[in-house]
Amino acid sequence: MIPPRRAGMIYSLVAYALGVLGLPPSLGAAEVRTDSIQSVTVAPGIVHTSYTKAGPYTLDVLEVDLSNPGYAIESFRPVGLVRTSQQVRENDREQHVLGAINADFFSFKTGWPVGNQVVNGEFALGLATPRSHLAFSVAGRPFMERLTFRGWLRTPTGKHYDIAGVNDAHKNNSIILHTSFSDTATPWIGPGATFLLQKVSSGWRAGDTLRLLVASSGVEGSRTLGSQEAVLWIGGGASVGGAREDVRVGDTLVTYLGFEPDIGHIANVVGGGGMILRGGQPVSDSTNVEEKISVAFLRARHPRTFVAINQDTTKLLLCTVDGRQETSIGMSFQEMADFLLSIGGWHAVNLDGGGSTTMVVNGVIVNSPSDKTGERPVANTLQIIKRGVPTLTR
Repeated sequence: MIPPRRAGMIYSLVAYALGVLGLPPSLGAAEVRTDSIQSVTVAPGIVHTSYTKAGPYTLDVLEVDLSNPGYAIESFRPVGLVRTSQQVRENDREQHVLGAINADFFSFKTGWPVGNQVVNGEFALGLATPRSHLAFSVAGRPFMERLTFRGWLRTPTGKHYDIAGVNDAHKNNSIILHTSFSDTATPWIGPGATFLLQKVSSGWRAGDTLRLLVASSGVEGSRTLGSQEAVLWIGGGASVGGAREDVRVGDTLVTYLGFEPDIGHIANVVGGGGMILRGGQPVSDSTNVEEKISVAFLRARHPRTFVAINQDTTKLLLCTVDGRQETSIGMSFQEMADFLLSIGGWHAVNLDGGGSTTMVVNGVIVNSPSDKTGERPVANTLQIIKRGVPTLTR
């Protein structure tokens, strides 16, 4: 349920000045000029702050202490498009999802994100893209980089072949790996050879090598893959034709699934669209245009979902600004940058916004999604997880 927006949350500047309410100390209260504010501690080290600012803007920020070992930041990929609040419910066991925001841009036609996604070490989607991403190492360290998929396989004969993507669209001169995240009934129907693979290595580790046993060939397109299985699809083009003969049933293949640039062993990744801050400085329009983002999109005011980290990478800021409403007009990239700098942001990336913009705290939507129909179904989410509860497996 969407709570009444702001009307019951307005606190006067007089009350703020008297200290009745205040920013969390780490946000630097003296640096933020605001009309009203409300801060609530969600859990130790996690603070939800709501802002109403002249513009008008209404913003929500979830600040997470990344040095607290009790929490993890995970990406979540449902089957198809699912509302952010529903994705929280799908992944919520013993009330362990403390907060979430919508994440990557996506295709309404396919239901897939437009950027890479890694879920607890396993690629949900790997593809070539110029876009910026938010990544977390297995140790929980955050990265904000332009990441494009890079993969390869090596046969027992020592021959190497590039893997073009994971769960990506087929191209004739390519090799694609399909995993249990493939959510279509027949993802590998069409020209090309198919091989059923079974994991020999324990677990999936993005940014590392894996050993996969070739269990059989000629895989039926209707087969549902288990979490320890994959299908290798080899196209019919001349440049990959040799792989069809080199991969044989009974072989153990060595594969690598990772990124360029190489950022090591990665636990979770979501895609974005444009950097807002880098090194405490607003990112120029000309730099963001390299990600195939229009200047008009950068300068227009829209509802936005965005993420920042502070200079020493100990704080994560999950942010939304409402838009297309009388109470909030949305923000441009420059306006997001100005706001983030005022609350300690150092690096920041833009995620999917518009009608997708949604923040959930303790199971409740705390912002005001702009679509007339309410909360929009989206392709994936970024979630704050309380450790000690088993994660959902596919």
